[in-house]
Amino acid sequence: MVSIITVVYNNKHGIEKTLNSVFAQTYTAIEYIVIDGGSTDGTLDIISRYQDKIDILISEPDRGIYDAMNKGLGLATGQLIGIINSGDFYEKDAIETVVNSCNENPQVAIFHGILRVFDASGEFKSIIGNHSSFLVKGMIEHPTCFVKRAVFLKYGVFNLAYKSSADYEFMLRMKKLKVSFMFIEKILSNYYTGGISFQTTALLETLQIKQQYGLMSRYKKVLIANIISLRAKLKV
Repeated sequence: MVSIITVVYNNKHGIEKTLNSVFAQTYTAIEYIVIDGGSTDGTLDIISRYQDKIDILISEPDRGIYDAMNKGLGLATGQLIGIINSGDFYEKDAIETVVNSCNENPQVAIFHGILRVFDASGEFKSIIGNHSSFLVKGMIEHPTCFVKRAVFLKYGVFNLAYKSSADYEFMLRMKKLKVSFMFIEKILSNYYTGGISFQTTALLETLQIKQQYGLMSRYKKVLIANIISLRAKLKV
């Protein structure tokens, strides 16, 4: 069993593409969990059309995207867990590809692959994919990641102290704990730019996380300290 979690809040224009990409998977042993933050724009009307295909649907206010993800993780029962946010979508054979890799490499705990990127208008931008060694520089492609449920149970979920980059902190934490990663050299997911990852807060959090895990030079540590101090003074 593979659990797929989709988190959404007021995204009526993107949610259907995401839902259909899960329903169209060539692998069928899927538990699908949708966590809505209490949408008021018609998103829930779209989701309700597919309610018979969704195993668990929760719609209620949350404390942000990672709080919503953690709710889904607490409900998931599959051996593997993937998270695909509203607006993004899987390749049709994405889950089958990951399950095959998991069966062939039972010692691996986290699987990730290549991501196709579009801009907000839907125009193709790039194809990116990085081995876990890239984590010293930045986040690997989260929409392609599948993590064994046992990892979350043993080491915990996303740290809510981070509002925009908790996925990066989680992956660095797993790397530090010597959890095994496997890069699958195949496009697994598709992503639209312009979301929370591109906000200034996310960039600042990434710097803080790098500092926490010893990935910053002395110069950059001074720089981030100055930025944090300035933000505190300006209350931004």
